[in-house]
Parts: sequence; structure tokens; C-alpha cells
Amino acid sequence: MLLNDINITFMEPCIAEPEKIRLKAEMSDDITDVMPYLNAVIGNAIFNKNAPLITFTKEFRLIVLYPKKLTMAKVVNQTDALQIFDWLKDLINETWDKRDTITPNYEKKHKPTVPQFYGWLPKTNCKECGEANCFAFAAKILQGQQRIENCKPLFTPEYADARETITEVLTAIM
Repeated sequence: MLLNDINITFMEPCIAEPEKIRLKAEMSDDITDVMPYLNAVIGNAIFNKNAPLITFTKEFRLIVLYPKKLTMAKVVNQTDALQIFDWLKDLINETWDKRDTITPNYEKKHKPTVPQFYGWLPKTNCKECGEANCFAFAAKILQGQQRIENCKPLFTPEYADARETITEVLTAIM
């Protein structure tokens, strides 16, 4: 067994979706060595071997794994978080146990699509970034022609969760 426990260290309501929570947790063991294998088995993973971190979604939840910690956003409640922790522990340990039959993937996977990235933005179409709308801004971000700091609404308290998600995704793919 590679990973024994995951313990919540920080939890608060999502600002954009107050009925959900976001959290940070510590893992009892370093999972760096299993990350390339997880990158191979998780279909929507984005892996950055230099950070190292791996970002993916489980249904509507965004999960970012670091060597000994994790963050999750859009979690339904604490019970949901604990169920995801159990699922994660099983996934990590089963992947580690089967690593001899899995070809590790050290490559960064595809960037999110423009519609996917647009879904994380405030969608105000305020034009403060200099683009015609948020969809155009999303396209420019993914092409490296815009900076996330130019989305002024994203840096208001109301969109703190979205900002954290976008920052983690951009860290993983850029």
C-alpha cells in the first residue's frame, strides 16, 4: 500500500456555490512516484512532472494532487469529500499495485478545450480584458495570447473558487 490516509486540513464554503465546499488535505505518504501511472489511467488528467502535480475532474469536482497534499473544489459536503478520499486512496493504491502492467505517461496531456475553459470563467462578457467576450478570452488564454490577470471579475471574492481552479489548471498545462 502506497497511501494510507488523507486528512482534511482546511475547508470552507465555495464562494460561487455556497451550497458546496472547497478543501485542502494532507496525504500520509508521498505519491510522486505513482503520478505518471495515474496520468496513464485517469482519462482527463493533466500532469505536470516538473511541479509535480496532476489535475483532473471526478464528475463535477476538480481535484489537484500534489506529492503529499491535495485540493478539491465543488465538493457537495464533508461526507462527499470522505467518499472521494476513499475512492482516491483505492485508485492510487490499485494503480501503484498494478504499475508493472501500466505504461507510465510522463507527458503533459491535452490542454482543456476552449468551451471547458470558458465554463470556469465568470462569463460576464464585461470586455475589461480587451476581448469581445469571455469565450474569446478563453481561446486567447489557451493560445498563450492573454493573461488570466486580465480577467478582472475573476479576481473578486465572488469568483475565488474559479480563480483557484483556473490557476491550478494553468500551472499544470503551461
